[in-house]
Amino acid sequence: MKYFKTPEFLFEVLGEKQSLLEVSCTIIFALLGSWVIYSVSGIELGGWQTVIAFILIVDVLAGCIANFSFGTNEFYSKRPRNRLIFIAIHIHILVIAWLLSEPMGAALIVWGFTIASAFLVNALKGKSIQGFIAANLMCYGILLLIYLSLPLWFLMVSMFFMIKVLFSFSVDHFDKQARVASE
Repeated sequence: MKYFKTPEFLFEVLGEKQSLLEVSCTIIFALLGSWVIYSVSGIELGGWQTVIAFILIVDVLAGCIANFSFGTNEFYSKRPRNRLIFIAIHIHILVIAWLLSEPMGAALIVWGFTIASAFLVNALKGKSIQGFIAANLMCYGILLLIYLSLPLWFLMVSMFFMIKVLFSFSVDHFDKQARVASE
């Protein structure tokens, strides 16, 4: 796969290098997924709150895919402090809930579980068990989301938020030490 140097202002999103395939897949999923969420939500795009909320939803979905890319993973693998900051600043689900008048209690539960799990998974960097623990916590998170009986569109956004932060971002998917340790 051929990689190109990304513009510096996109390093935190796409890393220092990226492939056209990975960027294309990220954009297509973010736009298609956001359209599906919008279609099932019944929410009218009119006020500034809905516009900002859907921009954040596009970001959540884009991150689900981009964080699995080699370039993004490599960028944060070399910068563990940046990875911790990136996890900590992910309040998207709280802001989306607030902007679209969803129950803040449910949003706080989703956010708290996701962020705590992401910090735990991140702490396992370099250990062969990291991916397994992340997948396990992701499955518990899905059970939690189902238990909360969220509206379909908010369930979808919450699930993609969880995938983005807990599994896609917090796991070092290309860590050579973890592969060697598991052999």
